[in-house]
Amino acid sequence: MRVIAIANQKGGCGKTTTAINLASSLASKNYKVLVIDLDPQANASFGLGIKTDQIERSVYNIFTTVDTKRKKFSEVILHLWENFDLVPGHILLSTIEQELRNAEDAISIIYKALDSLEVSYDFVIIDCPPSLGFLTFNALRAAHELIVPVQCCALSLMGVGKLINMVELIQLKLQRSPRVKGLICMYDKRTNYAKKMHQEIKRYFKDNLHSAVIRGNVTLREAMEKGVPVIKLNKHAAGAVDYLALADEVVVDSRKLFLDDFYKEAEDFMAKMRDALKVQAFSISAPEARNVYIVGDFNGWRADDTSRLEQMPDGAWEKKIALKPGSYKYKFIVDGEWRHDPHNTKSVTNSFGGFDSVLSIA
Repeated sequence: MRVIAIANQKGGCGKTTTAINLASSLASKNYKVLVIDLDPQANASFGLGIKTDQIERSVYNIFTTVDTKRKKFSEVILHLWENFDLVPGHILLSTIEQELRNAEDAISIIYKALDSLEVSYDFVIIDCPPSLGFLTFNALRAAHELIVPVQCCALSLMGVGKLINMVELIQLKLQRSPRVKGLICMYDKRTNYAKKMHQEIKRYFKDNLHSAVIRGNVTLREAMEKGVPVIKLNKHAAGAVDYLALADEVVVDSRKLFLDDFYKEAEDFMAKMRDALKVQAFSISAPEARNVYIVGDFNGWRADDTSRLEQMPDGAWEKKIALKPGSYKYKFIVDGEWRHDPHNTKSVTNSFGGFDSVLSIA
């Protein structure tokens, strides 16, 4: 499950339009999608045909600490279309920061709710409010990716820096943060100003800018008024085509990010294992031997290919073994003959009356 937050503190830059139409485009490609409307104005809910003053449950019920109002995440999900679900917003969200001012780890409510969600989704799209407060912080805490819609005007870029600062704060506090990518919206290639701002936005985001560009399109506004995604109103409209292209990019990016995260976790695990294990070198001189094995507590006293030593040009046999801290009894087997380690003076009597070498690793 990939969680994508859509945020920009400037209103009117295509944030909600992107949340609705990216989600519906992904759903049309057979990905199961959940939209979370985290804006007290509930514009995404309105744009999906939901009248929030007529519903009893919303995302507010996930946040509230009032027992009689609090609901499980699964209880506030509305099924709208095939592969498309919604957690609607509500005006009561505007009071939630005050209500949770003393709550412990309140910024992780959405993160924890998604983590415990029993229903499986391919993508979760969070529409953030046009502000950098508590609700947006909650979304960024939960998100793997952040899409920043930017209109082709100077004002649209002004608030992006503060949003990036919030992402960096999350990284500092949690050692993880969403990957950030810009998205140009409401683009009109007929104007020189739009072309100029396009270049400015590209310089700002550098490689972290979506190739898909959302053109200004009347059908997008008409779809919002009718309470449906543009793809359901006219799948051939420029807005529908653009958001389908964005969906393709998001799928590819999410696969790459999944692999990046997987490899990073694997590297971190291996680094921890390397830190936890100590490599111990064992050797014994036996120039005439045909086979030399090392057996002990660390390998179940098994003499097989994994415990065979390698013969060096000088006649010595050597092997390196990574061991956890602890105490180990062991011996060499040289052509079927048991031998203790000549380089280790520590030994104990075994149950057969002989001696085993002993190695202690702190």
